[in-house]
Amino acid sequence: MAVALHECWPGTLDGAAAGCGTRAIEALTAEKRRGRMMSVRNVMAAWLTLVLILLALSVGRASDRDETTLTVQVSSADHEVIEGYFTLGDGMTVMVKPGSELHRFLSRQRGRKVKVTLSDATVPELSRLDR
Repeated sequence: MAVALHECWPGTLDGAAAGCGTRAIEALTAEKRRGRMMSVRNVMAAWLTLVLILLALSVGRASDRDETTLTVQVSSADHEVIEGYFTLGDGMTVMVKPGSELHRFLSRQRGRKVKVTLSDATVPELSRLDR
């Protein structure tokens, strides 16, 4: 069919003027449409591949941070506040030094929800004893 199409169009785009039938024109139009569809499919496949690669990289990057964030309610009885014991949610109890900045913060937040982020300390720190 391609040979017949080239014979109908010897350098002209007007097939009817060159004496070609409507079937040849329809075949050429369908061939152009298929070519365009293939190029659109190729472009869409390339974009989809790029999006999937970027998504995989972002998921990999997010998972390399070793941390978790919890939203918990701070609760403590009056005698526990004096001793520095605070319950965070259902499964966590912390003991802080009475009078410290963290103790004052948790005392103010009793009955409220707070967001706690736990992460791995990447830089090793030496323990200090304050005397």
